[in-house]
Amino acid sequence: MTAFPNPDGSKACSSQERRFQLMFVVCSGLTVLAGTVAIIATGAGPSLWLRNPVMWCVTVALCARLRRWRMPPPWLLVVMIAALALSILVGPHQSGVHRWLAVGPVLLNIAALIMPAAIVLMDRGCRMHGRPGYALAALAMAAMLAWQPDMSQLTGLIAAAVMWALAQRRWRSLVWIAPVALLALLICASRPDPLAAVPHVEGIFQLAADVSPLLALGGGLCLLLTSLSPLAVANDVNQRPAAVALSAYFLVSGFAWLYGAFPVPLAGYGISFILGWLIGATTLLIQQAKGNYRGLTGPD
Repeated sequence: MTAFPNPDGSKACSSQERRFQLMFVVCSGLTVLAGTVAIIATGAGPSLWLRNPVMWCVTVALCARLRRWRMPPPWLLVVMIAALALSILVGPHQSGVHRWLAVGPVLLNIAALIMPAAIVLMDRGCRMHGRPGYALAALAMAAMLAWQPDMSQLTGLIAAAVMWALAQRRWRSLVWIAPVALLALLICASRPDPLAAVPHVEGIFQLAADVSPLLALGGGLCLLLTSLSPLAVANDVNQRPAAVALSAYFLVSGFAWLYGAFPVPLAGYGISFILGWLIGATTLLIQQAKGNYRGLTGPD
């Protein structure tokens, strides 16, 4: 029995889907577990360590339901862009950094929440409908990530765009991706980002290493395998661009903590990455079940 059931209600699904589902669910769960054990070992109370595993379980159950739905409608991208804009305009900030929207007592990192699913939606829109609006959506997101600033999410989006183009040999797409990416990176680097690392968020693997080097190594390996899991469906030529792009985003944003004070997805404290990564993976599975691209994956 798979974690995310087949959308037509049957138990049949491709071996690629089964590998992806098994690898993603198991490895993401173990990554969450590694971070939870590290936080518990510091003597922190349940208010700090309980949220991540509970949210992971709830999101897996949610994704099992979402898996039965149709592909999300294109207008959902507009909602995502609006949420990202609101995080800059009205969201709470920390030392001038604008990445969050408050939902009651919870601060949601909007980019972490929406970006995985947005990447899959933009891929589908560009290749099935051929509308320039989807490319403009990616441009708008890059501009807002640069302004927030959020270098980890921006580099993740850029990596996804580059790998998406390379997977299809869309050389002309790289002609506009390269200068836009460079400009966005320069703007982001010029914006102040004084936030220091928090031990149970950005420094979670250091906490894990203090408990046991094997715990830190195991958590890091599980995060790596989670990031690579979309490649399990990349043998499908129609699915390859989205799978490669999503995996590139997971890898680059997921390991941004190696070069800066950026959150560690899944292992570090915070529910936005758990929601975002699991919903993004589910969107990729829905796309594989629903999408027929009719040969739109060739070079341009």
